[in-house]
Amino acid sequence: MYSYKESCKIMFTPYIAITLLWIPLTRQIENYYQDPLIVSSLVDFIATAIVFIQSYIYKNTSIYDPYWQIPPFYLLFYWIYRAPIIHNIWIVIVPFVYFTRHNFNYFIFWPGMQYEDFRYPMFKRKFKSDILYWIFSFVGLHEAVTLIIIVGLTPTYFSIFQSTGIQNIALFYFGVIFALSAITFEAIADWQLLPWRSRKTDKFIDEGLWRYSRHPNYFGECMFWWGIFIMALGLNLSNWFTIIGPLTLQGLFLFFSIPAMEKHLLAKRPTYKLQQQRVSAFIPWFRKEKI
Repeated sequence: MYSYKESCKIMFTPYIAITLLWIPLTRQIENYYQDPLIVSSLVDFIATAIVFIQSYIYKNTSIYDPYWQIPPFYLLFYWIYRAPIIHNIWIVIVPFVYFTRHNFNYFIFWPGMQYEDFRYPMFKRKFKSDILYWIFSFVGLHEAVTLIIIVGLTPTYFSIFQSTGIQNIALFYFGVIFALSAITFEAIADWQLLPWRSRKTDKFIDEGLWRYSRHPNYFGECMFWWGIFIMALGLNLSNWFTIIGPLTLQGLFLFFSIPAMEKHLLAKRPTYKLQQQRVSAFIPWFRKEKI
């Protein structure tokens, strides 16, 4: 069992390393490629491999968990640096707010190295082979997730590089409000959930936003990605193809995250079946109290 101080050292070592290496790696790759998306993506994949090494050494895939919200700052800084002009500051403010909020939420709960997301041991049991699991972890739980984050940010990338101004002001600012509202909605849901995360009880949260959706945090998460896509459309309707970003994230949550969480909750709390019957799984909606 590691102390919290030791846990922090283990957790942050690879992130300090990739922070120090990010600019040198970027400069090196720029000798071969000039496209900012290619350059930043390659650096991102290398950085992911560095974090994976630490995950493997300490046999804890959750060392990668903060990667969802830390390196995207580096992507955004690099894109801002390479962009000839930023047509509207909200293009970068909105994702900065999102990733800052996620960092705060993750580390306010994180108890130390004893924590590992329940899905990772589940995969370990399925593979039954340590080698096969860590190959899968590298490809599927590290590099693939990094790719998903990059894809999710494509609306922001093309908003920065392929727009000449705001074509539709109303649509753009609707996207800004939509994305910021989604961040707020998710933050409220996470804050309401926080006291329940460490409770050893067979009860489940059924208050606040959680009375109307079984996964309001996931709903807010997905709505954020749709928000930055709407912003991209407002800047230039030719950015329509970046819909691959929110669609990818939406698919991840609807077809993996939510089903896995539902199965986990039902196994821990059999009475959760009642909640499944009376509360919407994703979109907040009226309860079926008569059940």
